[in-house]
Amino acid sequence: MTLSLHSYSSNKLKIISFLLAVLCSLSSFSQKISVQNKESKKGVGEVFVYNKNQSITAVSDSSGIIDISNFPKRDTLIFTHQGYATFMIPKLNIGNVIYLTEQAINIPQVEIIAEQEKDKALEITSKIDRIDSKTIRFNNPQTAADMLELSGGVYIQKSQMGGGSPIIRGFEANRVLLVIDGVRLNNAIYRSGHLQNAITIDNAIIERTNVIYGSNSVIYGSDAIGGVVHYETKNPKFRNDNDTINNNSANAYVRYATANQEKTVHFDFNLGTKKIAALTSITFSDFEDLKMGKVTNPDYPEFGIVKNYADRINGIDTMIRKDDFTKQIGTGYGQTDVLEKISFKVSDNFLLTLNTQYSTSTDVPRYDQLTDVHPNKDLKWAEWYYGPQNRFLGSLSAKIKTDNKWFSKIEILTHYQKIDEDRITRKFRNDIRTTRKEDVNVYGINVDFIKDNKNKSQWYYGLEAIHNNVKSTAFSENIVTSEQSVASTRYPDNGSTLTSTAAYITFKNNFTKKATYSLGGRYSYSMLTASFADTTFINLPFSEINNNNGALTGNAGFVFHPNKRWNIQLAISTAYRSPNVDDVGKVFAKNDYVMIPNSQLVPEYAYNGEIGITRSFGNEDLVINIVGYYTLLQNAIVRDFYSLNGVDSLAYDGDLLRVQTNVNTDEAIVYGTSFNLQAKLSKEFSVRSTFNYTVGRNTALDVPLAHIPPFYGRTDLIVHSDPLTLAVYAKYQGWKWISEYSPFGEDNENQATVNGTPAWQTFNIRAEMKISKSFSIQAALENMLDVHYRPFASGVSGSGRNFIFTVRATI
Repeated sequence: MTLSLHSYSSNKLKIISFLLAVLCSLSSFSQKISVQNKESKKGVGEVFVYNKNQSITAVSDSSGIIDISNFPKRDTLIFTHQGYATFMIPKLNIGNVIYLTEQAINIPQVEIIAEQEKDKALEITSKIDRIDSKTIRFNNPQTAADMLELSGGVYIQKSQMGGGSPIIRGFEANRVLLVIDGVRLNNAIYRSGHLQNAITIDNAIIERTNVIYGSNSVIYGSDAIGGVVHYETKNPKFRNDNDTINNNSANAYVRYATANQEKTVHFDFNLGTKKIAALTSITFSDFEDLKMGKVTNPDYPEFGIVKNYADRINGIDTMIRKDDFTKQIGTGYGQTDVLEKISFKVSDNFLLTLNTQYSTSTDVPRYDQLTDVHPNKDLKWAEWYYGPQNRFLGSLSAKIKTDNKWFSKIEILTHYQKIDEDRITRKFRNDIRTTRKEDVNVYGINVDFIKDNKNKSQWYYGLEAIHNNVKSTAFSENIVTSEQSVASTRYPDNGSTLTSTAAYITFKNNFTKKATYSLGGRYSYSMLTASFADTTFINLPFSEINNNNGALTGNAGFVFHPNKRWNIQLAISTAYRSPNVDDVGKVFAKNDYVMIPNSQLVPEYAYNGEIGITRSFGNEDLVINIVGYYTLLQNAIVRDFYSLNGVDSLAYDGDLLRVQTNVNTDEAIVYGTSFNLQAKLSKEFSVRSTFNYTVGRNTALDVPLAHIPPFYGRTDLIVHSDPLTLAVYAKYQGWKWISEYSPFGEDNENQATVNGTPAWQTFNIRAEMKISKSFSIQAALENMLDVHYRPFASGVSGSGRNFIFTVRATI
């Protein structure tokens, strides 16, 4: 009997254990819901969901499906998307669908959780601003460089209208990393001067752009000293599991602007089945010469005024006097951008995407050079332009979700880029035209792993390998006789290569409900070779450069949010930049200087510390964010005067020029602050304001550091009442005194007044009216007071009074 009772009790315990296991299993099943647009009933992707103390987060997929099973049943969930009104609801009240109400315009957030997986690893150690597609659509920037100003923290320098060089925290060009869809755009010939490549991105097809501030080499590798600009293009959309929802769609717009007679036409369409989806985008733009403002600074009435331009009449270069001094003749160009993305859903956990992009332009005049004059007032150049700028990118990515011991997600990205850069120059009243051509081929692979421990902690780790091949050629041609001859190349004429490999790991842990920390490290190794076959033009003491370097970087961050009103962020990080082909092997002339190669450069390192404080008031009706940062740059690569074979000047292209080269200086510092304010004054009114101030100094030489802008900012007042959205905004810049310019020419003091670059401000207004669900019209008036201004270090003045008209259609 005892055995029987024991057996019965044992069986009973087994049954109870089995039932408990089944119950636990059932309770652990995922709770997936659909987040949809309230009007169209279509799924909304990239919706960020969190609880009140932000200890648990989740993001909806491209179809709007989101798993909320990790949230406790008594939690209150907050659904946010910058294109939609924030929605808050107790989890117990959630059914199968959450509907969000669309907003006509969003204000970029002071702090955001990055959507792209690699960017998520940086949310603790970096301030991140996001510019999403709705912000781009409303503000209507002409180029992807102009678009970056919408962040409020990026300053844009322009040498010509067909360009735009981002400056982040006083760092520019190859110290700022540009990335598109996970592929780094920085290549072996990205220069340290002003870099205009950002315009080869088509902002009409951008889904979002993450601007990541500060040193971020752990995730992104070399060049990420000032920050990272990560452009993310739109993804193809699949047909929803519900067959009644069709994701086939099309968008189009035409835009016209008066200041440069811009004519832009864009068209994109999406075709999606349950397994295969494709997105096609085409944009054509034509820009004529830009008109600057008529209202000049009374203290500097001639600043930026160019009264003559070069034209060839009867075979002779002639200076022609302009009929309209505000017209900047030699700024117009055209551009065409094409994108094709095809995604194949192998399974719910396996996605393949083929991404191809092509950008090409007409010749792009270098306006700052075309307006340069000799002391006798004659123009220096009759021709100076970039040949068609061509950029091709092809990538294949595989994204896999799994559940094993080592990773929950893996992304393999293989990519290839081909970049063509040509420079065509001819001096005024000289029949010899010189063409210098650069062809760069870049091959790469990235493998990234993510291990997510139910939103409590995350591991990010991966590998990267990139190979650059540079071919540089040059020739001169007599435009009268067509006779050709050899010319000096910009880069080593026997070819150059740059190969880099790296491994990284970073860990993020929500160790309490109010605090999160992260740690990360990366090791990179680069190998550069450059070979000179012809040393006729410059007699160098070497014919080959071999520059191999290893670099170890790391970061650590801590975020503390004692309550929902306060957020405190502390971070330290390191970054590096290995010398590239442009640093060690370039020969070029600018102003009265000629740059020559230096084979002895070593990587520059940045050590960055920053603190950020965010305070919100009310129901986030007012949010204030202040960030302070300090960067120590060691072995900084800077220009300096140099003697070659005991001679400090060289004859180059017929001119005797002072010799400069890149050298490593002992130390430089950059520090500053940024201020961001967002306020919801009412349901219809909101305000956003940003302010940035940076100081930089080469402490080894005790001179100002190049590329440091004066203080600058932007303030927007936005009014939204369906179907109309209206924004009035001001952009401004402080004085940049000539004493604060770099003494080595990078800041283009020849484009400033004798005292520097004057302060300026513009007042602007833009509006959008929704005619129907499918059609809208937009109008804007930029620089209403028609003020003449020129941004710091720029070679072209800003737009004068500019009327912009846009018609949009969505099907």
